[in-house]
Amino acid sequence: MNSQSNILAEVKQINSESAIKKKKISFISAIFIVIGSCIGSGIFFKAGSVLQNSWSSFPIAITSWILSAIGVICMSLSLIEVTSKKASNLSMIGWVKNFSTRFMYKACKNFMFYVYMPLTLFFMPLYVVQGFQDALVSFGVQHHFNTAHDWAIWAIIGLAISFWFILTSGLSSKFGNMQNWVITCVKFFPLAIITFLGIYIASVTENSSVIITPIKPENNMLRFESMWPGIGMFISFAAIFFAYDGFYYSVGIQTDMKQPEKTSKALVIGLSVVTAIYLLIATSMTIAFPQDGGFGSFTGFLEKRNLGWVAGVTNLMISIGILGIINSFSMWSTRFTEDLISEYELPFSHKYINKTNVNKPMIGVIYVSIITTILYTLFATIGGLAYLPVYSDSNGSFYDGEGFSSMSRLLGFADLMANWTSTFAFGFIVIAIIGCMKKRNTDPEIVKTKTFMPAAIITIIIVSAGLVFQSIAPFINVILIYHPQVHNDSNEVIARVMILVVLLLFVALSIFPSMVDYDSKWGKKKYNIDLIVKENEIKEIESEN
Repeated sequence: MNSQSNILAEVKQINSESAIKKKKISFISAIFIVIGSCIGSGIFFKAGSVLQNSWSSFPIAITSWILSAIGVICMSLSLIEVTSKKASNLSMIGWVKNFSTRFMYKACKNFMFYVYMPLTLFFMPLYVVQGFQDALVSFGVQHHFNTAHDWAIWAIIGLAISFWFILTSGLSSKFGNMQNWVITCVKFFPLAIITFLGIYIASVTENSSVIITPIKPENNMLRFESMWPGIGMFISFAAIFFAYDGFYYSVGIQTDMKQPEKTSKALVIGLSVVTAIYLLIATSMTIAFPQDGGFGSFTGFLEKRNLGWVAGVTNLMISIGILGIINSFSMWSTRFTEDLISEYELPFSHKYINKTNVNKPMIGVIYVSIITTILYTLFATIGGLAYLPVYSDSNGSFYDGEGFSSMSRLLGFADLMANWTSTFAFGFIVIAIIGCMKKRNTDPEIVKTKTFMPAAIITIIIVSAGLVFQSIAPFINVILIYHPQVHNDSNEVIARVMILVVLLLFVALSIFPSMVDYDSKWGKKKYNIDLIVKENEIKEIESEN
């Protein structure tokens, strides 16, 4: 009997050592994954909107960036304690499960799997396409197919991009890590170009000094975010959070890390680097173009001086940089999907639970591929055929051939759907941090840190302020439709209503699936998990014998 026990112990030890050897992500690589998961196009296009929300006031705009950065850094410090209680590859889903109610856990799980995941794999590839089209324009090359169905052609290309990363990084963390290193190195070039270019433009342009006193925009009472620069500052928090969104992907691949206990440290270091880069870029863009701080102003400046190719290279590298976000997300999505299957949280889990594999999550790849294909096709069709032509003006669409606007509609719809993803994600993280504050003195699994409480309080205040103002804005903007200057513009009316509709839809999609597979009032499930677990254990024993 003892000899059998010794053999079993040796087998477990060998399996454990084998699992450790298979782990492919080093501590430095984990930091790069944090950086690669955050930095995409957000910093280049959010800097302008932050400045506009601040009434072109540099002090208010930079305060928005600094406060948001403090909130995110404090969030990472808070997560040191939150992540001390094991959540496997579930990342934020596991944090909510560990520290909040079952209802909140279900809502978070539903949001991440049924909303966040397919949407990210929908709009991120389209942003890659958009950056590529911008590059072609700067190179003076035709950037469209000149058909009424450009939306379908580019959508298929976007779907192919998603599939590439699902099938490569989603299946192999080693391959994903290699891709992340290459893409992250490339994305540092546009960061450097914009930084130095901004400083150069500020030095050679007359009247380029930053604006201190806020300049009240015309018709500022027609939109909630324009009513007062203080409101715009809080609204900007949510916009800046979008630029940071994705940092938690690295926490979702702990089983592939050589030193999973250093995950939180990788988060803090990675986010600190991202923050320094963001502040530098935002400052550079603002001093170069004090009134709008927009990335398009850089392109115009270069093209006027016959340097369009520089803008083209920059846009191309930004497009490649966005691939890094898709790469990191794909690494996480297949793994958290398999963890959810292991928890019997997804349809048909009981059929595939014995086929999950932490080193090669093929079942996760299949699940992610199926839901992405279905919802990507649905979103692309709605956007390409039915939404407003957002990226166009009286001269026509910026991304279509003359007389067409399907790609403009598709990109506008992608923007609409992307509006709320980071808002909900950061909201669930705050819920987990609040839960940890409540349980830290009673849960022995939590490893306490001295920085947790002050960091958690700062996180809750800053992040909640941004999320509250972001959530209030669409309701107030819909009410303001009564104003003649708004309700006479049908496009503006539809845009405002749709933003609110998407918010309510996200809430519904987070809650409704829980009503189907879990009755929160009585705590009953449609099937007996314990019985299924026992049946699976019996099958394993029979197969071994």
